Amino acid sequence: MNWLDFWNGNHSIYVCDKHRQRHHMRVGEDIVQRLPPRTGVVIDYGCGEALSAEHVARHCEKLILSDGAASVRERLNEWHQNAKNISVLAPDEVLDLDEGSVDCIIINSVLQYLAFDDTQALLEGLAPLLAPNGRIIVGDIIPPDHTVLADAGALLHFAWQEQFMTEAMIGLMRTFLSDYRKIRAAYGLTRYSSQDIETIGARLGLRTQRTALNIGHDQGRMTFELQRVAA
Repeated sequence: MNWLDFWNGNHSIYVCDKHRQRHHMRVGEDIVQRLPPRTGVVIDYGCGEALSAEHVARHCEKLILSDGAASVRERLNEWHQNAKNISVLAPDEVLDLDEGSVDCIIINSVLQYLAFDDTQALLEGLAPLLAPNGRIIVGDIIPPDHTVLADAGALLHFAWQEQFMTEAMIGLMRTFLSDYRKIRAAYGLTRYSSQDIETIGARLGLRTQRTALNIGHDQGRMTFELQRVAA
């Protein structure tokens, strides 16, 4: 089993349904806060369940949801079949979009599951889609010194804020025995320094800046904006 198999199968990375709901609410609101008024086309790449998609879609002209797991895309299509400005595409379909047609690409909590070379290739493929002043926002980047204990601490702090502490404690013990932990031990998670992301951005001709806050609850991780600057 690899990471794509894990996401394509039956799994749960959430300690309870409240954790799942609050996580998606937080991520959706953090994305909206980064969208300027009158944003056109937004892609949520590697979106997962994207439970806050309708909220994000109210702040742009069109929202494209894309995930590599076919089972996730099936659910997204079912949930949003009547939505006027939400569509679901496979990753290769995203790369076939017209150059310069996208205002913002969100890649949140994805790059840790890709090898470094695959991350570079992905961003090279997505960068031509950006309109002038368009941005790629990469979120939840794990820095080199971030630990599993830091992840657990961030979850417990979030659980305390959102009042699911008991479930979080039980969930952490359950995760220790889960397929997620086994795959993480086998494949690891890719870590990036600020310099790594800045180097990739420079190669693509994108202005790169780390934002003050990370997307999501774990502020020990990082978010960067890579922007195509209009001539």
